[in-house]
Amino acid sequence: MKGNLINISSNTLETIELSEEYFGLTVKKHLVHQAVKRYLASIRRGTADSQERGDVSYSTIKVRPQKGTGRARQGAKTSNIWKGGAVVFGPHPRDFSLKMNKKEIKMAIFSALSSRFSDGDVYIVDGIKIEGKTKETVDLIARVKSAVSKELGRVLFVYADENGEVERSARNISNCKPLSYKFLNAYDLVVFDSIIISREAVNGIERWWGHD
Repeated sequence: MKGNLINISSNTLETIELSEEYFGLTVKKHLVHQAVKRYLASIRRGTADSQERGDVSYSTIKVRPQKGTGRARQGAKTSNIWKGGAVVFGPHPRDFSLKMNKKEIKMAIFSALSSRFSDGDVYIVDGIKIEGKTKETVDLIARVKSAVSKELGRVLFVYADENGEVERSARNISNCKPLSYKFLNAYDLVVFDSIIISREAVNGIERWWGHD
């Protein structure tokens, strides 16, 4: 399949051959949904904890006599009805992670990429060589924006090692996230408004993700 290639060095638009295995898949929406849920679940800390009666530091002496006061019977202050007492059915540390097998994860990632490519939100760029300056990535985004005559919004910048110090250059840009092609995930491919992929990253995707 064919795709457009933006050459920022010469400000020209060329054609590039792309693999349908990564850019032209039939979209499996249920797998994309499952992968996004898995990603969000994996970043939950799961460290919330509450005290049970055995954890509350209070005397276990009876609050008042069982009978004779005319008031309700009460036991120790560790009870949940007292201020500073235990919590009933409160949260405890847990693992929120969800499981997917490798083939499902790969299918979800490239279903998301194929969907965004067919929607026209993926821009493949050639001639990227960054030395680590923030203005270099700002200029790159501006050039792509000018080439496609479209607002890019929040940008996912997929790069390869050959592109230089992309991580350092883009980390201070609030509307841009740099991501190596080795760490593609369905969540980032779905939530960002535009996806810029370097030509080297396209080649890297075919090498890296071609091995099961």
